[in-house]
Amino acid sequence: MLSRFPVTVLNQVWHQEQLAAYVKNRQDSHQWKQQVAMVHGANIRLSTMDLSILSQNKVALMTLDDRYLPTAIVLPFEGHARKSKLMHAQVNTAYEKYIELWIHIIKQKISNQARALSIMGLDGAERIAGYVATVNEENVDYCESLAAKEYFSCYHEGFNRRSEDPINSRLNYGYAVVRSAIARKLVATGFHPTFGIHHDNQLNAFNLADDLIEPYRAIVDLVAHNNIASNVQLTKSERRELAHVLHNACSVDGVKVNVMSAIDVMVESLKRIILDTSTEKLKLPMILSIESMEGITE
Repeated sequence: MLSRFPVTVLNQVWHQEQLAAYVKNRQDSHQWKQQVAMVHGANIRLSTMDLSILSQNKVALMTLDDRYLPTAIVLPFEGHARKSKLMHAQVNTAYEKYIELWIHIIKQKISNQARALSIMGLDGAERIAGYVATVNEENVDYCESLAAKEYFSCYHEGFNRRSEDPINSRLNYGYAVVRSAIARKLVATGFHPTFGIHHDNQLNAFNLADDLIEPYRAIVDLVAHNNIASNVQLTKSERRELAHVLHNACSVDGVKVNVMSAIDVMVESLKRIILDTSTEKLKLPMILSIESMEGITE
């Protein structure tokens, strides 16, 4: 049975009493589990007590800039008894294991990109899928880059991921939603999100989340493709539709689940691999056609 995993977009002035009442209402209706709050807008006011209330209730809060890129994430760091043991295991895991994990992640990312093009009825799916078989330790980053360049040229003619345009606004927002959900699950499970599998930017507190989001990007691309318009600044309804990506169907080990449940399965799988030296393959999502599996609140 699937649990509720709502995303709340905070875009108004909140007072401590309002936020406390909102949290209590969610708790009473059993809808507050693993909440992600996205904050965007110049008029939002959250006090330190507000942030404390969110953290006490295991809520991840992400702030976004005017391009819908994440600028900060507030995460609850308490609540897992094996944090220290798992963090030490992260640091001590062999380089070869991380390379194996990264190759598996990139192969699934490219495979999902190919499937996304096919689902959207666009050209290039077979060419993109052909990169999967060529990925190895020496060329993994090169293959990822080539596949991504060709994939986005098929996704939208003349598209550039570095441009400030309506397409990038939607992709950035969707990626931010998934990234914060992954970061929250990592911390709740006991991982330190700074220690990545492949990403190792010393200025990035969420390298591990940036590693694990890769196979999910094509799911965001699929949802965003149905929401392209001419406006760079997203409307409330557009943000709501894009946040709904967490409830879109995907497949993990042949079982249809929503994206949020897939994130749970993936992170628990990674914990077994890192902490218990399990020989299992990291459980990653396979993209499916757009299908909602749970509601969303805003």
